[in-house]
Amino acid sequence: MNRPQTPGRNRAVAVTGAGVVCSIAGSVAELGTALRQGRCGVTRYDDPDTPSIRVAATLRDFSWQAALEPFMCDYPDLGRRAGRVLNTNNPSTALSACAAIQAYVQAGLGDGSERLEDTGLIVAGSNLDQKYMADNWHRFRKTGRWIDPKYALSFHDSNQLGSLSEILALRGAGCTLGAASASGNAALFNAVQWIRSGFMQKCLVVGACSRFSALELDAFSLLGAATSGERHENPIQACRPFDMDHDGFVWGEASACLVLESPDSVRARNTKVLGEILGGSLLLDAHHLPDPSVEGEVRAMRSALESADLQPEQIGYVNAHGTSSPLGDRTECQALKAVFGEQSDGPWINSTKSLVGHCMSAAGVLEVLCSLIQMNDGFLHPNLNLERPIDRDLRFAGAESRAFEAEYALSNGFGFGGINSTLVIGRAGRP
Repeated sequence: MNRPQTPGRNRAVAVTGAGVVCSIAGSVAELGTALRQGRCGVTRYDDPDTPSIRVAATLRDFSWQAALEPFMCDYPDLGRRAGRVLNTNNPSTALSACAAIQAYVQAGLGDGSERLEDTGLIVAGSNLDQKYMADNWHRFRKTGRWIDPKYALSFHDSNQLGSLSEILALRGAGCTLGAASASGNAALFNAVQWIRSGFMQKCLVVGACSRFSALELDAFSLLGAATSGERHENPIQACRPFDMDHDGFVWGEASACLVLESPDSVRARNTKVLGEILGGSLLLDAHHLPDPSVEGEVRAMRSALESADLQPEQIGYVNAHGTSSPLGDRTECQALKAVFGEQSDGPWINSTKSLVGHCMSAAGVLEVLCSLIQMNDGFLHPNLNLERPIDRDLRFAGAESRAFEAEYALSNGFGFGGINSTLVIGRAGRP
């Protein structure tokens, strides 16, 4: 059944800025190199409070001061605001700020000349710094009185929204948006709606870093969702999307940001376009448990394709949700086959999580960025550890990067609570 067309419904929304901090890269340029090389950020995780988790792709030696140093000379006002806000802030907010500043500057917003009342901000994620909260609780219990003076502000997710808006001088619309592992996709989807409706001309979407305490990590282990990593001597072998030996996700730390912009704003500012978001979907299963649904994932992909006026055969690449969870991987394979069929010449498929782990709230934004890098630079990053595919009818990427071309791609994100989301991405400069 054809849906009535609404103004702006099928307008492409441009991506004009990008930034990232993750276990394999501290910038978009570094990320492109790492993806092409198939570099993996998963290492041994030795926390005596979390014996059930032995591998992770964490940011061990991250320093926001070092990360922002390259911007301080050219953007002194931005640097002063960042220093003032981040000196007493929590680590997740600092990570978000570093990714957001990269994207903000690339999009040409950093010189103070832009009118930013029409520029929105969406922070993807919820319960973003559980480790910060747990550390404060343990110290409070130990001392009976000590607490971070800014704790009452910092434990709210809205702290990230306010902190980033102050650093970047953003005065448009803003919100935080949580949808579990689909948070990044959900935030991008909503930003597209803001821009298509004319509510905002530009919007920064920040996939925030989910920093877990021992409690959350043990809970994921107890649920059977996370791997312990003990089955593999080399930590790099632990994350195995779509492989017969997969046994759960590997937690990853990251923050990523994309600047979305309307076609009118792009033309007015003569801004370089990195790619486009052509459509998307955000749908529920009417089911609160973490069991994925083939029907729900199929609906999400088909709805996204319809919103972009594309057919399945026009999609050359899928950045799969692919967490390395046995149930999740099997479900996504069935959904992909239902949408694309079982042809050997179907879209190429890989999972960025094989390189950076499952970055939770940041995953959707990071994976759209990785999709754009691969499409624009003409290569497909490896799907690490895919030695015995659970389904040989699908066209999975191999152990080495390879050349490929795709005009259009899908990026899937599925979250606990029956949340299904797919975004349709267009390559920069396509005809």
